[in-house]
Amino acid sequence: MPGILVIGEISGGRLLPASLEAAATGAALAKSFGEPLYGALMGQAGNVLNGATEAFAAGFATLYVVEHASLQNYTAHAHNGAAQAVVSACKPSVLMAPHTLRAREWAPSLAAALDTGLVLDCTGLATGGPDGADLVALKPVLGGGVVAEFVVRGTPTAPRMITLRSGASARAESAPNTQVERVAFEPASNDRVVLLEEIAAQASSGPKVSDAKIVVSGGRGLGGPDNWHYIEEAAAALGAAVGCSRPVADSGWVNSSHQVGLSGNSVNAELYMAVGISGAVQHLAGINSSAVVAAINTDAQADIFTRANYGVAGDYKEVLPAFVERVRQLKA
Repeated sequence: MPGILVIGEISGGRLLPASLEAAATGAALAKSFGEPLYGALMGQAGNVLNGATEAFAAGFATLYVVEHASLQNYTAHAHNGAAQAVVSACKPSVLMAPHTLRAREWAPSLAAALDTGLVLDCTGLATGGPDGADLVALKPVLGGGVVAEFVVRGTPTAPRMITLRSGASARAESAPNTQVERVAFEPASNDRVVLLEEIAAQASSGPKVSDAKIVVSGGRGLGGPDNWHYIEEAAAALGAAVGCSRPVADSGWVNSSHQVGLSGNSVNAELYMAVGISGAVQHLAGINSSAVVAAINTDAQADIFTRANYGVAGDYKEVLPAFVERVRQLKA
């Protein structure tokens, strides 16, 4: 029976949390279409894949698992071959995946191989058409100032494809999968890409911006990198992740992995604090899913206040230390 297929991603030996966000969106779509929800994982047989299978417990009717030595290290060629094997096994009407650096490569090539429609980096899905059978993908365009609606077309033999932006939705709640099914896969011998070496980026301390429930971000309104300790101290007091605006990342104050916004990380936080951030439309697009936004800025007319639930028009050097001290008192 046609269904909604969610392909999860394993990176660094663990399931990416964005996979569970895609599963939650897929579950809602499956309910709208009246179709079953399927999941899929690809990797080398062993503890890593087994652990990811246990973590990817999102109530799938079937979780398809593809195991092969060629999948130990990611290449688009091998990944797409495994994905096509899963598509042949379950014949889904929609194929979904988290929008990651890898997905930017493999998803377009898979869509071309299947001769089907694809919309990348979606922030939401809806149904449309006279009978409600159309898949409508929502995606920010023009620098995030406009949310466009795309009707995704497939073929009678190929699923419609979309990738979902991390942080745009909540994660699926843990629920046991009905069954796990192994899918046979033999890679083609003409893979012209060979991984020679993998160099891991230096890990930053503290929670990741895209996963954190609390994020404290700083912008160029801080005045310079010498003042960045204000952000780090506030994040430490709250147990929060450290974020930044694009100008801060471009200036090299902090690593670009901390960047929040349309060209950085999308944040689905319970609390997002913006300090010295003016609120460019690209930044606002990245924090749209946050529950509560608090802002500190000397400019009372700054655009960040249009999104903030709470705001202080003042000098962060006076406001933020006082706030941090109060948090520490309450924790004592």
